[in-house]
Amino acid sequence: MEALVIFKAVNDSSEQQMLLQRFLSTDGVVHLKDKSDRNLNLKVVSINSSLHLKCHLPTDVEFNFNKSNRFMATFYIGYEKYMFETQPSISDNTISLPVTELFHLQRRRNFRYTMPRNYSAEFVISHLNQKACSHTTKLLDINPEGCAIEIPHDATNLHMDDLVQAEVFIGDREPITIQGMIKNIRPQGHSHLVLGIEFIHTALPSEDQIVATITDLQRELYFRRAA
Repeated sequence: MEALVIFKAVNDSSEQQMLLQRFLSTDGVVHLKDKSDRNLNLKVVSINSSLHLKCHLPTDVEFNFNKSNRFMATFYIGYEKYMFETQPSISDNTISLPVTELFHLQRRRNFRYTMPRNYSAEFVISHLNQKACSHTTKLLDINPEGCAIEIPHDATNLHMDDLVQAEVFIGDREPITIQGMIKNIRPQGHSHLVLGIEFIHTALPSEDQIVATITDLQRELYFRRAA
């Protein structure tokens, strides 16, 4: 199955300028996030040829806009979401956001994102059919609809449609709490099983967190390769 792709670089300068001009013709609101996950909404008033967004600066801002601090910013054009890194600068009552590393976030929910080789990704089962347990498994892939995990064959007695409650740990990010049902069981070599887990949406408020985590992971790997 093709991997989930939601993090596509927009590198062409003319395409970047066109997208930002389209954005300015809409509501023109940029959502700025700091390392503490605090959000600040900024109204864009103009864009220059160097891809700097000039915005009104609210009077009650608590952000630290030190020149060395980098922020993540997002904006929408219709239903399409874009993201860029920026190092803001302040002058009078305005703030300038230089656009660097512009990306288009593509929501392709029916595709799975495969965990990178040797990357820390665990699926820790805390309840099986509402009974407390503890099984740490390897997360193989994930999207907002479900995931695949690898578990030792003799870890526990598993059946189709068993109810699972677990936490997903990807790197050092905050864990994602999920509930799901086992919808597929297949052998992996002689000692392990691969389980397909389908998430239960009535009990899952974590869809946005899953997408945000995958997006951040792809961003991390992109900049690691570019370094």
